[in-house]
Amino acid sequence: MKILKNLFKKSQKLTFFYSIILLTTLTSFICFFIWITPSDYLYIYNRPFGSYNSTLGFDHIYCINLPFRSDRREKINVIAKFHNLDIDFVEAINFKDTKTLKHYSSSLAPHHKACYASHYKTYELVVSNNYQSALILEDDVDFEVNIKDFLNEIQPFLPNDWEMYYLGNCAWDTSNTIYYNGNEFGSDLILSKSLRPACSHAYAVSLRGAQKLLKKLVNISEPVDVALIDLMLEDKIFSLSLLPSIINQWKSKDDPSDISPGSKDEPHNLKNSTLELFGYRRIPY
Repeated sequence: MKILKNLFKKSQKLTFFYSIILLTTLTSFICFFIWITPSDYLYIYNRPFGSYNSTLGFDHIYCINLPFRSDRREKINVIAKFHNLDIDFVEAINFKDTKTLKHYSSSLAPHHKACYASHYKTYELVVSNNYQSALILEDDVDFEVNIKDFLNEIQPFLPNDWEMYYLGNCAWDTSNTIYYNGNEFGSDLILSKSLRPACSHAYAVSLRGAQKLLKKLVNISEPVDVALIDLMLEDKIFSLSLLPSIINQWKSKDDPSDISPGSKDEPHNLKNSTLELFGYRRIPY
């Protein structure tokens, strides 16, 4: 009987001890959530895991593709399968489709006008579907093997009011406004305000950004990527650039450009190419 009483007393002490620990933990947890701001809730809930989902943390992924370029569609599907991504193909407007192109006011040459119209069409899809963000790809891209890890590294430093976000471009595009310098953390990634991000093969738009582009990219006289740079230089849209690029153009002699036929631009190589991982090889010009 004495032994039972001792056991009962010990159990009471243990129960009291664990109750104190539980109460302290709950109090700390509640105080933490009272202290943080509403925008912090959004960060805590979404950001650490967002880049690992099937749309890389964006609401949607679009890829602009001409129907007859099944070779490029095949490569995009390889990339999508490897990275477990949901990519929605947008039918690009053919430069020969004069009936459709006449609805877009622009003095551009047919190939560049078709490219512009295809991007404009994609902005319309973002707005009509009310996506808060969407990644827009052209169909000649290649991904870094570790793209999700790179995006996850950057996500906590993204300003909430971004309107465009380049994951790849054809220039070393960095400004004096730096949001993340990976050199301080053993990484080579840099996130900065965009300056002149040439090319338009891989960039995201927010809903607000897409709405702005629909209003401002009207009757353009320069290729769409140049027109976008003009908006940035005039501070008419808030754009970010990630360097080095984690999505680049796949340039090869057997994969000619649909916008600039005959061009022989040198490729900007990735550290670890997804397409090369699957045996694709570039043929030099």
